[in-house]
Amino acid sequence: MITPQQADDLAEKTIAQYCRAAGVETTDDVRKACEMLISKAARAIEKHSGNTAAVQVLDRTSLHIARVGGRA
Repeated sequence: MITPQQADDLAEKTIAQYCRAAGVETTDDVRKACEMLISKAARAIEKHSGNTAAVQVLDRTSLHIARVGGRA
């Protein structure tokens, strides 16, 4: 697998491409498009690693977002 930094860079590019392809225009559009990506990613984790793993990833992500707040 690629390095964590390469994975981070690729994720940023992929999300931007997806949002452009989806015709995202507003902040609400961004939320909806990214929520779809989050959901699909969680389902992929569930399919390959089980429900518990998917929920753990979502929990860790939620805690991270709550902790860092608006720092991006």
